[in-house]
Formats: sequence, structure tokens, C-alpha cells
Amino acid sequence: MLSISSLSSKVLLVCISSLLLASCQSTRVRVNDCKAGDWGVIGNKDGDQGFDLRYEERRKFCADIDDVKINADSVNNYRAGWEQGNFQYWLRLGTQDGTAAKPISHFTEQTTSDTIKKNHTPLNQHAYQQGWIAGNANYWRGLGDQDGLAGHPASMENARANEGLQIGFNRLSYLDGWQSGNQAYWTHLGYLDAHDGRADTEFKQHALVAQREGVQLREDAYRAAWNLEIIEYWKRLAWDDATQGRDVNTRRADAKNRGVKFSEIEYTQMWQQRLQKYWLDVGNEDGYGKPNLLEERMANARKDNVFIIPQTRDIYQQAWAEQNLRYCNLDNAFSYGQHNHRMAIEVCAANQQNKLRYAWESGRDYEIISQKQRYQHEEMQRLADRRSDAENRLGRIEREMKHDQENKNRVLNAETTAIDSKREHEKRELRDFLRRTEREFEDLRQWDFRYEQQLLQIKRDIYLR
Repeated sequence: MLSISSLSSKVLLVCISSLLLASCQSTRVRVNDCKAGDWGVIGNKDGDQGFDLRYEERRKFCADIDDVKINADSVNNYRAGWEQGNFQYWLRLGTQDGTAAKPISHFTEQTTSDTIKKNHTPLNQHAYQQGWIAGNANYWRGLGDQDGLAGHPASMENARANEGLQIGFNRLSYLDGWQSGNQAYWTHLGYLDAHDGRADTEFKQHALVAQREGVQLREDAYRAAWNLEIIEYWKRLAWDDATQGRDVNTRRADAKNRGVKFSEIEYTQMWQQRLQKYWLDVGNEDGYGKPNLLEERMANARKDNVFIIPQTRDIYQQAWAEQNLRYCNLDNAFSYGQHNHRMAIEVCAANQQNKLRYAWESGRDYEIISQKQRYQHEEMQRLADRRSDAENRLGRIEREMKHDQENKNRVLNAETTAIDSKREHEKRELRDFLRRTEREFEDLRQWDFRYEQQLLQIKRDIYLR
């Protein structure tokens, strides 16, 4: 057996030298197949990819990977797997061609394709024909389904048969697809009528048109779809009606006048659900910063085109109380104060109002100090930039002075003496500036520390009060 390192080297070598495999990735797959040692699978893969018999090539490859998995049965197992794979390959080509409405004679073109020539693929006309028959059936079944769904009569098969003379017409598959499409046609009509609130008596009109056109009737499909969708129709109306001043009595009379079956149970359930949501929503809305307006909202229900249900009071009160707790919160009051937004503290419990008011004022104070601290930080940054510039200038002057001092050829005269004097003066000024700014910077740091302490204290106090 090969070690892991030697095996990796061998795989890399094969990856580089092999001209028969597409890439290192495919080589790794081949290596795994060798290690598994299932020669039927190896042969099946070659045949299914359209390759010719390559047992000897595969055997040599696997001998360098794991020769223990090669035995006397390997060649027969490979051939059996390859034959199955080759059959699958041609079956697949035939199915694709048949589905694409190509004639069975297209097999001849397949045999001369570049891929077949490149891979030296052995031909299997029987497998191709089997696949073509299945694909051709798929084609005509799909076309029949399309015609049936479009509301065409079954007699359309005559025109389709003439069109399909060159590729071969499959009458049974076409009619099978047409039956499926015809059922979908009536299902769709039933759905559309119910979706728009039309009575199922519309079927009679549809039937007259269908009989005139020679289209098969499927009343069962129509009514099954209509019965399902009419329930959804009334549920959609119930959702809207609940907040538009209409109720079950209105819709019951409406359904009777139009001759439409009324799904009263489903309507009532959805109507109730919508009103439950309505009172939940207004309770949430009022609870966050507004007083409890239940009595006022109930008094105005008719004017607002909504209804009072038995659960109205409980739903509203619970929602209002939960939102009021969220609103009447110290953190919330602090945030309102920070942004200088008015807070309706009067809607909160009396025993909380002083704490909330203090939290709001603390938030406002916090923001004032924060603004001062931000200004302080800006000043510190400006001062730091000035110090950095001064240090750079000082460093440059000191380097120039050192360079001149070390220059033995430098001439000493009035001009160079003046330059040295100017540099000394500027150096002293820069050092004085750096000492002053160091004190200023320290003062700013002290102020920043004080502000930070004040901000922490403000936040602590709102919970300790």
C-alpha cells in the first residue's frame, strides 16, 4: 500500500501527466473510484459519459493507486457496468431528441457528431430508439396538455397529427395530455368565476360555448374549483367588510340577490379575526403615548365603520397596557429627553410620573454635556494636530542644525551666523509652544474626564432616584 504522502505525489503526477482526464478534480474522482474498487461503477461511469471501453487504461491508472482492488473479475465487472452506462447514454440522447420533436432518424446525425467521434462512442441504436419513444411521448403529451388548457377540442388531434407526420404522431400520449389540460381548463374557469364572486350557474353558459366548440365538459372539475375558491372569496370580503361597516347580514342578503352560495361560517370567522386585529392595533397605537381611549373609540365605532365584538374590551385593554408599559419606561423617557422630544408623561401611572420626568430632564442634561464633550474632543484633536506640526518643524530644524555642525566645509560668515541665530530662535519658540500645549492638553483631558464622570452619574441617578 502507498503512504499518504506518496499517494498525494502520485495523484499530483497523474494530474499533470494524464492526457485522458479533463482536470485534477476528475482525477481525484478516479482515485476515489480506484480505492473503492467497484469496477462495475467505474465501467458504468465511462459508458454513461459516452466513452469507449477503457478497461486497460483504467487498470493501469488504478494499479498505481491501489492494486489490491484489481482481480480476475475486474474486467468482466467493468464491461457489464460499461454496457449499462452506454445504454443509459444513448437512452438519454434519444429521450432528449424525442422531447425536442426531432424524428427518430436523427440517430444518424448523432452518430456523426463531434462528441461521438471524439470519444469513439460505440453506437446503441436500440437504446436510442427506446429513449426517443419516451421523449416523443413526452412531447405529444405536453402539446396535448397545452391544447386542452387552451380550451381546444379533442378533435385538434387531427391537425396535430398532420403537423407531426415528419416526427411521428403519438395519438395516445397527445390525448392523455389533452385530458389533463381539459381538466385544468375547467378547473381554471371554476376558480375565476368564484374568485370574482360569480354564481356557479355560470357553468351553463360555459357549457353552451364548449358544446358549440366541441370541447368536452368537465363539470366535476369546474364545481370542485368553484367550491374551494368561493370560500376564499367570502373570506376576502369579510376582511374588508369588518372595517367598512358591513356585516354578515349585509352579505347574506347580497349573496341571495346574486344567487351565490354564501359561506357564512367562514365569512363570520374571518370577519371576527379582522375586528380582533383592529382592536389590537388601536390598543397598541393608543397605548404608546396616548391615554386610554377605549370608551371614546367604542362610542365612535359606528362612525368609524367598525363593530364592537365581545372581546373588544379585553383585547384593547391588554394591548394598551402592554404598550403603555413600553412607553412609560425610564430608558424611553431618557431617550425622549436626549432628543428633546415631548413626552406625554401624564398618560403614565401617577406613582411613576416624577421618576419619568426626572429621567426626561436627565436625558436633556446628558445631551447638553455630551455636546460639550464632543466640542472638547474636537479641541483636543485640533490641539493634537498643531502639536504634531510643531514637533515635525522642530525635528526638521534640529536635523538641519546637526547637519551644519557636522559639515567641516561649512563657511562661517555673517549670512550663516544669521541663519543659525534664526534657527535657535525658532527652536526656542517651538519648545515653548510645545510646553504650553502640553499644559493645555492636560487641562482638556481633565475636562474630558469630568464630563465622562458627569455622564455616568446622570445615568446612574435616574435608576437610584
